[in-house]
Amino acid sequence: MTAFSRQDNRVNSRILYVHYGENWLRGSEIVLLDLLNTAKQHHYSPVLWCNSEVLAKQATKLGIEVIIDNFVCLGYWTTPRWNFHQYFKLLFKAKKLLQHYKISLVHCNNGAPCQWMVPVCKFMAMPLLLHLHARYMYRDRLTLLFHGADSVIGVSQSVIDIFKHNEFNSQPVAVIYNGINPQRILSPCPRNIRAELSAKDTDFVILYLGSLIPRKAVEQLLYALAKLKNHYQVKLAIVGSGSEAAKLTHLVTQLNLTHNVKFFSASDKVAEIYSSNADCFISVPLEEVFGLTLAEASLAKLPIITSNIPGINEIYTDQVNALLVSPNNTDELVNAIKSLIDRPLLRKNLASKAQKHIIKMFSLKRQFIAFNLVYQSLLQRDSKHSMTKLIFLHTKTLLIAFLTKGYTHILLKLSSGKSHD
Repeated sequence: MTAFSRQDNRVNSRILYVHYGENWLRGSEIVLLDLLNTAKQHHYSPVLWCNSEVLAKQATKLGIEVIIDNFVCLGYWTTPRWNFHQYFKLLFKAKKLLQHYKISLVHCNNGAPCQWMVPVCKFMAMPLLLHLHARYMYRDRLTLLFHGADSVIGVSQSVIDIFKHNEFNSQPVAVIYNGINPQRILSPCPRNIRAELSAKDTDFVILYLGSLIPRKAVEQLLYALAKLKNHYQVKLAIVGSGSEAAKLTHLVTQLNLTHNVKFFSASDKVAEIYSSNADCFISVPLEEVFGLTLAEASLAKLPIITSNIPGINEIYTDQVNALLVSPNNTDELVNAIKSLIDRPLLRKNLASKAQKHIIKMFSLKRQFIAFNLVYQSLLQRDSKHSMTKLIFLHTKTLLIAFLTKGYTHILLKLSSGKSHD
């Protein structure tokens, strides 16, 4: 009997998954859907409480019971910032849901829900797991009551490395890497992306799939192509949407790349795109905590060029299973692309090693084994802190923050902030 099956035969219960995000399906939402499905397959009874209709629709297709609500946080970066009425409604709704569904464990899929779930879970002596898909500033960790969670899980070491010494000395903190779903990646009917780009057999075709937002630094790909186009036949397919779309389209015209670059709308049928006949996948973000699209592209056996930054360099090793370049460095990116064009054997070796690495280290099974161990540990003990202890702990944490040099300005910044999810 495997360790997984032995764990399955232990305490299996109803889990309330709570997710607060935009109305889209991106990294943390995709990971959550896979986790919901895997939990259900292994005899848990997951219930999803979220504010996203798109996420709710996909979860419902998996047979998950879903509750949709209007979520708010007090003093956070999202608006409205001080909707006390809705916040207290969430507190009462949370208590009602925990009782109605006979929930045994709460899994917050990002930081924001902690602000209303932590007080309710402490009041009801219910264990709470905090699952972080992004880095959060110290002020946000205080505002959202992170220190009230019974267990804190980051999707990479880079997520939890920003925590201060002894910040979470009252609860375990660990890393559980995301699992990659092959069914999302591999398609028997791949798109002929070369034909859509009007690429010749001798052209080198680059694929980028992801958000068109500033931290993804997609413009670096365009600057690199501008330097390559006079000596190499290179085509680029950009698949995605975001705030930078218009700017990038204009930059293509400025750099005279209209015959080299084509934009494609974001699509749910990503397997057809990953499985296409592109030659490589490139994403060179300025910041990333895991790099889900990179791992997915590797599973589709595309050679990877990406940024040598925390989060990504936990997954990939330069010259072993990917080429890693310094972020915002066009010359390094150009040289890396030249290496892949000039060395077909390097492309093949990188792609093969990366695919094996992702299959072995980032499977859904491996991810759920780790979560199952945490679930079972939490289910077999009471929530560590009562409501009284939580109030004491929060007061103590805030006092230390105000007295510590560098954090006396926390209250002044409660009216400003940025998204961390």
